[in-house]
Amino acid sequence: MLVLFLMYLGVIALWRTMDDPSRAARAAAVLTLVGAINIPIIKFSVNWWNTLHQDASIVRLDGPAIHPSILVPLLIMMLAFTLLFLTLHFAAMRNEIMRRRVRTLMMMQAEAAAGA
Repeated sequence: MLVLFLMYLGVIALWRTMDDPSRAARAAAVLTLVGAINIPIIKFSVNWWNTLHQDASIVRLDGPAIHPSILVPLLIMMLAFTLLFLTLHFAAMRNEIMRRRVRTLMMMQAEAAAGA
């Protein structure tokens, strides 16, 4: 998790150091893809070093180890948070598209005013 946190801080720092938003976005995207290598390591580290964590409780070959009275609300909330994440992500994407359109229109207006 420390490595993941440092990667997160690195992406934020890289994004803030560049003036051009498109170059910053591209560099941050590349760093994010490199950091995605850490995801399977985090996932399987629980199985590799199981002294600190219990085994899987939901996804098991012999069925979930959680009582249905707890499993059903857990799955419902997992679905609800997934839908919330998707909704907020799409709203952020729409806002970014609008921000870039406004920036482009302002640049075109400035170029037209400078040319006139």
